[in-house]
Amino acid sequence: MELSLEEVKALTDSDRIQEIFLKLREQEESVTKDLDKLLKNQAHLETKMKNLNQILPQVASIEKNCQSLHDKIHNTNVLAENVSRKVRQLDMAKGHVDNCIQRVNDIISLTKCVEGVQETMASDNYEIAASHISKYLQIDKKLISNIDDDVDGSFAVLKDAELRFINNLNNKFDAAVKDNDEKGVSRFARLYPLVGRKQDGLSKYSKYLSSKVAGRGQFHLTNALKTSKEDKRWGVMFADTLTRLFEDTARIVEDCQIVVDSAYGSDCLVQVLSPIQEECVRQARGTLNNFLQTRNVIDISCVVNAKSVSGAPGEQEQPKLDQILEEMVIMNSRAELYSNFMKRKLSQSVEDKTCDGTLGMYTLQQETMGHYILLETHFIKQSILKAVSLEKRTKKSLVSSLVDDSCYLIQKSVNRAISSRSVDTACAMINNAASSLSVEVCNELLTTVKNGYPNALSYSWQQGTDEQVHEQKERFLTATNNLHATAENIAKLKKGFQVKCEKSFGSDKMALEKLSSCISGFSDATVDFNEALKRAENTLCKAAVFPKLHPVVAEFASTSHVITEDQLYMLEVEDPWLQEMVKVVEEVITPLKHLLHQNIYDSVLKISITEMTEYLEKLALTCSYNQLGGILFDKRLRALVAFLSGITQWSIRDKFARLTQMALILSVERLSEVTEYTSSSLRCCLSTAEIKQCLKLRNDFKKDEINKIIGE
Repeated sequence: MELSLEEVKALTDSDRIQEIFLKLREQEESVTKDLDKLLKNQAHLETKMKNLNQILPQVASIEKNCQSLHDKIHNTNVLAENVSRKVRQLDMAKGHVDNCIQRVNDIISLTKCVEGVQETMASDNYEIAASHISKYLQIDKKLISNIDDDVDGSFAVLKDAELRFINNLNNKFDAAVKDNDEKGVSRFARLYPLVGRKQDGLSKYSKYLSSKVAGRGQFHLTNALKTSKEDKRWGVMFADTLTRLFEDTARIVEDCQIVVDSAYGSDCLVQVLSPIQEECVRQARGTLNNFLQTRNVIDISCVVNAKSVSGAPGEQEQPKLDQILEEMVIMNSRAELYSNFMKRKLSQSVEDKTCDGTLGMYTLQQETMGHYILLETHFIKQSILKAVSLEKRTKKSLVSSLVDDSCYLIQKSVNRAISSRSVDTACAMINNAASSLSVEVCNELLTTVKNGYPNALSYSWQQGTDEQVHEQKERFLTATNNLHATAENIAKLKKGFQVKCEKSFGSDKMALEKLSSCISGFSDATVDFNEALKRAENTLCKAAVFPKLHPVVAEFASTSHVITEDQLYMLEVEDPWLQEMVKVVEEVITPLKHLLHQNIYDSVLKISITEMTEYLEKLALTCSYNQLGGILFDKRLRALVAFLSGITQWSIRDKFARLTQMALILSVERLSEVTEYTSSSLRCCLSTAEIKQCLKLRNDFKKDEINKIIGE
């Protein structure tokens, strides 16, 4: 803060004077601090100044050296510019010399070309003549024209020779085509680029190759139509025709690639292969049309589309249809191999320059596979219906012929579709096959299950003969076993289809993912079979087991459980109720072991034991007990568990856990012992309320005491 002398003299207010004074004092303190800092750095600053004084003589020396370097660089730059100017002059002179040499060489070449063309044209040595004309075409006429009359005359001679050579070349090429001289055609096709007629050569060569493909296609088709029905290849003669067409076309492509790559350049290959591809598609179309007509595929497809299954081609048509399907798959497989071959040859150029030809082959394959999918689906359905009508079961087998027949048909059709090498076709048939298993096979077996298992106690079955009842039982048990066996076979089919797809489409990851997704659809069919199997197991238990099991279990409640020691001893020696339980299991459940698959038998046994324990628990809660009655209940349970464990392959103790804990509670001598059984391991099965309910069944325990021990 700065004040002039007049401003200081003008100050009269003490507060204002005091305020200015405080500010001046703060300013003074700040200045003092800055001075202290500078004084502290005085030694450091003096050291720096001393160092600078020592460096100053060196700086002068550096300045002198820099100036000397600058002078040297300047002189060097001047010298470099002089050298560069001289080099440019030399380069220009060299260019003039090269031009002169080139003119001399061109004149010499021109002279040799005139002489060479005349000699080679006379001796029909077209390769050397073409090389002379090629050299002539490469000469820059502007450089050597008007130099001399002889030079201009040479140009005129060579121009005339060029025209005559091209005319002769066309005639020779056409003659080679007419004589079907492959070597001659290849020889003359190589000469067109040398004489500046590259496009003409490509056009004539591709036209020749296309006509060759057409000729081979017509030849093979004509021979196929002459095939006798007694010939063993008659059933696949159209597939053989396509195979030969594709093989011949592939050989033509291989041969022409050598010519085109060497004479025209690999970038011109697509111009030759595009017409070949289009002609191949035309010939394949002709073969397909003859196939559809000869095999009556259109008529059969119309019948399948227009009529129901009963009106579609009958059993007598199945072998013929099977053969047609085999031939269609072979045809598509060969077409797919050929398409892949062409794509490899053309690489990335296929999509851009041969789209029409590729699309034509794709459309042809789609049309073929459209008929195939329709007929294959019908074939599966008809074949499975036939397998159902011819179903048989041998005495040594638990399942009928339907299991193997249906799975074989599904495997055959799906593998056939996969071998077509068409991802869309394979996916469609995999989906249709899974659907056929659920609709035709599972529903047929489920119908038998819904008809029920005959129960001799039922009035409706008393109306039939014993033979009819036995036959119905056998059909039911066979259908139940069939459901389980088919579900297991589906898992095997899935693995087999996955392996087949990996072999056929191993290099195409996207195709494998798509196919794997479709194959997983068989899991839905497995679910359908397992649900039907569960229904069959429950039906069997309700019809064959429960009606005889319930009366015996019910006898538990009809006997007293307030017994003496003598009664307990007698029942330990011979217990009628336990004997009846063992008897009903041995007579009703155990015989099923030889009639059912082991897994089904185990499932039926589990359902029966679960029903037994649940029903027994309900009955046990309706009885009254003393301690000896509780002990008897516990002994009965132990004996029953020991017996059932002997006829099962799995632990059944968890099924009897609640009953066993009820028996322990009912057999206690004093209420205080109950506290030993109220651990977490016990209470996971019985709640506090259920424990209290069991204790109230004891006629010697008072309610107040129970509530006191267990709690309200």
